[in-house]
Amino acid sequence: MKHVNVPSIDNQFAEIGNLYNDQVEHHETMTQCIIRLANISASSPDLTTCIQRLKENYRDYDVKVLMEGYNFSLLVKTEKEFPEDLKQAQEIMKNLSRASKLLISNQTRLGEMMFTVLQLQNKVDMKISITEANTVYLDQVRLKENLEENLQKTDKARQLSKEYEEDANKVIRELAKISGAAF
Repeated sequence: MKHVNVPSIDNQFAEIGNLYNDQVEHHETMTQCIIRLANISASSPDLTTCIQRLKENYRDYDVKVLMEGYNFSLLVKTEKEFPEDLKQAQEIMKNLSRASKLLISNQTRLGEMMFTVLQLQNKVDMKISITEANTVYLDQVRLKENLEENLQKTDKARQLSKEYEEDANKVIRELAKISGAAF
């Protein structure tokens, strides 16, 4: 995000940028977890298929998805030591659970901040603040252009953020279905 030389506005955009970057990171983690799970299970990157394949590949082990609230994990019940692939799958599911929860928890705050910033009256107020804080006309023009660019980036981030939230909710719903939990 570009600076507009009004600390309160710059701080708002910086916070939106940080929250959005966290969301991107969590979304990438979710995607990588699903790909790694597909590799371990030798299946397509579809959670239902991955879990089913793990159950088939390791019939000697009682492999289940356990869901408690928004937390989910891969449970392996056995008396003996289980293979490294299953241990990795458990760790991947733990990371997938964490990433999806963090993504969704950031969404509420991020959505509210973006909504506030993108409101028409707020845009007018921000432009007035920029004009008042900067007496040189060329600075005003440049900083208002920075504001417009930030608003465009925020709108694009809002759209992508909603897609990321949908992906996280899809993961949680799919794992709830696999585990037999009502969600």
